[in-house]
Amino acid sequence: MSPMWILLGALFFANAASKAKALPPAPPPPPPPVVVEVDPLATPPAVGESTAFVAPEPKTAMLSNGASLWVMELPSLPLVTMVIEVPGGSSLDARGKEGAAALAGRLLQRGAGGRDATAFAAEVERLGAQLDISTTRHSSSISVSVHKDRFPEALALVSDMVLAPTFRSPDLRLERKLAIADISQELEDPGSIAARLGYSLYFGAGTAWGRPVDGTAKTVASIRKSDVVGYHAKVWSGGSARITLAGDITLADATKALEGRLGQGWPKGTPAPTVVPTPNVGGDPPIYIVDRPGSAQTAFLLLFPGPALGAAEEAPATLGTIALGGTFTSRLNALLREKRGYTYGVRARVNTFPGVGVLSISTRIRTDVTAAAMTDLVAELSSIRNGVSPEEMLKARSAWSTDLVETMASREGVAWMFAPYHLVGLGPTTVKADQAELASASADSVKAAMAGYDPSKAVIVLVGDWAKIKEPLTNAGFTRTQLMPAL
Repeated sequence: MSPMWILLGALFFANAASKAKALPPAPPPPPPPVVVEVDPLATPPAVGESTAFVAPEPKTAMLSNGASLWVMELPSLPLVTMVIEVPGGSSLDARGKEGAAALAGRLLQRGAGGRDATAFAAEVERLGAQLDISTTRHSSSISVSVHKDRFPEALALVSDMVLAPTFRSPDLRLERKLAIADISQELEDPGSIAARLGYSLYFGAGTAWGRPVDGTAKTVASIRKSDVVGYHAKVWSGGSARITLAGDITLADATKALEGRLGQGWPKGTPAPTVVPTPNVGGDPPIYIVDRPGSAQTAFLLLFPGPALGAAEEAPATLGTIALGGTFTSRLNALLREKRGYTYGVRARVNTFPGVGVLSISTRIRTDVTAAAMTDLVAELSSIRNGVSPEEMLKARSAWSTDLVETMASREGVAWMFAPYHLVGLGPTTVKADQAELASASADSVKAAMAGYDPSKAVIVLVGDWAKIKEPLTNAGFTRTQLMPAL
């Protein structure tokens, strides 16, 4: 190669190199976009004004046979709950046949309208219905909840239960065995033992209300078909029925449907007699003991006279009882559970019935602290009789209002809220009136209502290990005790 070409090549490469050095570096790639996630919980929603809940009123009508109808129209969901209740209950059981009313109720689900037990159960399942039977000391009831499109069919099924129950002998024998088994199971539970005995002592063992609603194993074994047939015929009369509905149904539609099934076709009859008991309390009764050797806990039940359903004293007694033991932060729970650690919880409540009521306190206490817990409990009963504080009044009202709103949140709750008032002849505005009375009750009225919490007039039942609790109770001053058998 000639020197000229060599020189030209060198110049070319030198020029290219200088150009390469003069070029700026390539810019870096842009960063990826930043994605900012929005936390939906970062900003709390604005709190609106609270609105006072006012209990609604049902619309009312009367069927041609005298059956009373209350309807609470709740169209938010296509569901309907119906409660049919009649006066009577276990208080009408004949002596030695205790449990007949409850057994008659159980048999209503074992066949009606030509259906045997299997066909009846299949129909309930096909309808997707919830069907329940209840027997109390003063009433019998049937309740059903179902989709509104199936309500006519559910009503037909219920009308068969009312008008044409089968009461087949094989079903009676089966339900009688099951009822006895249920009683045996109850007698394994100290709380149930205390309740069965406590209410018997409170109302009087020889009275209609003093006998267990479901009877005893002996009395149930003696019940015959004529007993359940006779009870059903006596209480299920159209003129005494109280029908309460809640859900997606109008008063007009309910009246038309019920008149066709339970109006003209259900004879008016004669209402069953109403028994209003007088509590068997007073003087200075002993503490009644049911011995359960080896029990790790002592079941405790205390019963005082209380206001009847709808009585003027019901509202203040309810507020005072809530302050005493109706909430987690009530006096008894704060002392016996939180401070002492004697129990998992204490419950005080007002139980109202037609013409009579009961103020009750129930709990389960560690066996080794039974006497100490009794001492504290009696002291709190004395203290509550001196009245409650403004803070306790406020909390009690709030607790009751919360319970009312929660109950009214379901159709079943609404129906059963109004059904007791409906049964005893109180007006459809009673729930609203109760709400107003609770809101306006004074501290003085609460103090007056709580004056009934006198331990010397209470029925007290303990179910526990007598050998372990006897001496501590005696040393604590509880010297008057009486051993009792379980019912």
